[in-house]
Amino acid sequence: MNTVDHFLDKFFNPESIAMVGATNNPFKMNFQLTRNLVRLGFTGRIFPINPHSEEILGLKAYPALTDLHEPVDLVVSAVPALKTMGVMEQCARKGVKNVVIISGGFSEGGDEGQELHKNIGAFARRNGIRVLGPNTLSPVNTSIRLAVSFNVIKKMQRGGLSFAFQSGFYDPKMNWIFSNLAVNKMMDMGNKVDINEVDALEYFHKDPETEVIAMHIESLHGNARDFFNLLKTVSRRKPVIILKTGRTAAGSKAAASHTGALAGENDGVFDGVLRQAGAIRAQNLEEFFELAKAFQMLKPPRGPRLAIVTLSGGEGVMATDSCEAHGLSFARLDETTHGKLKRIFPKWEIPLNPFDAGICMEFHLSDIGGFFDTMLAIPEDNNVDCTVMQMPPTLLEAAGDGPEGGDDMAKAWNAQVVKSLIKMSGVGKPLILWNTSMGAEEHDMAVRLESNSIPVFPSSERAIKAVAALNRYRTFCQGG
Repeated sequence: MNTVDHFLDKFFNPESIAMVGATNNPFKMNFQLTRNLVRLGFTGRIFPINPHSEEILGLKAYPALTDLHEPVDLVVSAVPALKTMGVMEQCARKGVKNVVIISGGFSEGGDEGQELHKNIGAFARRNGIRVLGPNTLSPVNTSIRLAVSFNVIKKMQRGGLSFAFQSGFYDPKMNWIFSNLAVNKMMDMGNKVDINEVDALEYFHKDPETEVIAMHIESLHGNARDFFNLLKTVSRRKPVIILKTGRTAAGSKAAASHTGALAGENDGVFDGVLRQAGAIRAQNLEEFFELAKAFQMLKPPRGPRLAIVTLSGGEGVMATDSCEAHGLSFARLDETTHGKLKRIFPKWEIPLNPFDAGICMEFHLSDIGGFFDTMLAIPEDNNVDCTVMQMPPTLLEAAGDGPEGGDDMAKAWNAQVVKSLIKMSGVGKPLILWNTSMGAEEHDMAVRLESNSIPVFPSSERAIKAVAALNRYRTFCQGG
């Protein structure tokens, strides 16, 4: 386990956690908080705190924090807002320095909640206690099997992508996130009574296990100048993807209703500063996760020249429009590549870029391995920086109506396609695919490709937009 010289390290790497408000009742939200730690095999010690239980999920329970005669690195408080100050007072008496407050009802909870929010913040500062939240879930650290979540987490996929959120919107998506992205750490900053976006960015900057940072921000609570100066420094070393919500007056009011903070940033100014700092801005939730996937799986291309491979002329036109719209160019494939590809051409000449592989594939279905070995010439071409390709068709659907043994044939065909695409990716340049059928039959192949760092996007537009972001980041890092 790597340690980071930053106060947040005790939140991400605690050796012991006290769960205040733990319960044996599976019909209460708090049940999953402890259960996830037990099920996932959290590597530290867990101390459930509940005055009415002696044992919770096989663990000895304690009536109060002050009854626990063991050191505690992190307290997770999941009691109602009005009881939270009592937990904070116990933390101070016990010398606990790190607290996560899960409950809502603070700055978003009217005058009484706002007063409570101020009092909690002031008490924490007086007693040297760092607080994550209130109104938060997390932290998550896949390397020590730590996840504070209301949802049943089935598995964790470990990688170099770390998230910071200012909302719990991601929590119901936890299993989708872990199925599609290789995550290192996650933090929900909640109402930011203490820990804010500057702290999160500082920590992820220092953390050697974090390779890509993705942040959701509704409003800046830390010093804006500090944040943007830090962002400029961090972006030179690690890609930072930012989803800024609360961009409109109505959106800002909506954000205030659940975090109590009104976003005061001018969106145009915010956007311009992000560009200067080299951060990558996502315009919506889908784009946020898609950009996170692209940066997690791929290194930026060495230039803007794309090779587009489609299965139909119409898809080629749409991809061409996207390429133009996002400031990318078409690679001019050389004569050697043309000579190699000609082996799989139909009886007439076809353009090399966009390359209509569909018409070529029709004549080579019985030797799909040989077909893709020829296609290898495209990424190997010195004029190509990145290949964007429509996903080859799967044969699983057709096999159901085919001859006996059709399923095995289809599986073998699909396996060969995946193997060939991995070989194309092995050339060392980004290879990105987009869905063809948009049906469930493509899911299995997409999962297998993405497990080999070949991202699959819903359309050529979204695939090319991701390439454009990778290319802009390359240009920024090169000082352009």
